[in-house]
Amino acid sequence: MTTIWNAPKLLYRTAMLKLSNVKSDQTADYNVAAASYDDYYSKYLGKCALELWDKLPVTKGQYILDLACGTGFFTEKLAEKVGQNGEIVAVDLSIGMLERNKEKAAEQNLSNISFVHSDAISYLSNVADKSVDGVVCGWGICYMDHVQLLRELERVVKPGGFIGLIENKASSLKDVSDIFTKVLMDYPEAMVKDVVLHLPKNKDYLVKTFCRGEFKSEYAWDGEGIVPCKTGEDVAEYMLKSGASAGFLNALEKTKVTQVFETFITYVDQRLAAGKKVEVKHEFCAVIGVKA
Repeated sequence: MTTIWNAPKLLYRTAMLKLSNVKSDQTADYNVAAASYDDYYSKYLGKCALELWDKLPVTKGQYILDLACGTGFFTEKLAEKVGQNGEIVAVDLSIGMLERNKEKAAEQNLSNISFVHSDAISYLSNVADKSVDGVVCGWGICYMDHVQLLRELERVVKPGGFIGLIENKASSLKDVSDIFTKVLMDYPEAMVKDVVLHLPKNKDYLVKTFCRGEFKSEYAWDGEGIVPCKTGEDVAEYMLKSGASAGFLNALEKTKVTQVFETFITYVDQRLAAGKKVEVKHEFCAVIGVKA
């Protein structure tokens, strides 16, 4: 049972993990989630990402980078839009996500995509100056250093080129996060790695961070997407199969994962039985910037 004495224990453990510099590996969790990602995350967040897609100034013949490309929500659309005279480079650190992306591209007979297994900033560091027409990154900048990312984006994008970024906000999945925190207060020893995320606060943060120098903001907006879940099992299934808990799962002691999620389900169901909402709500922000 959760008691007031568990909170200091969890805070202490979290602080010690940060000092230890032992970080969780979100890539391992994405490798596992790759097979079910489209049936969960893309299914519900795809319509949010479509708003970004509709505003991107993509034209035939362009050379575009799709960073943290995942299973290819943007990759295939970009490849079709730029045509055979254009080229897309799809970059991801997760082999599982990249392989699924390749499979889907092959199914659609798309031959103008190059697939690269790498983290985004390492890949960008080897791209020539002013050689890229555009860079898209969907749900990936939370794993990157934003100062380094901006420096590389300003260097590699041509004048007149663009960036398109969309990411969950720091306030995203609040109900789910609050319940997980309650669970970890019961089992503070379950956390064995530090979870490092760089989630933006809102669209204003994206504009201030990425469109303060060479890029000028063309569009910026906040939005939300709600995943319909009726039970604790529904919520847990979504978190496990969508990739939404990537990094968090890897941060848990393997022998404690089942216990943590069973307790999580119990707490969600208790809250629902008491007539309280448990919203699985992704709050996100997006920006499109054009280089002067």
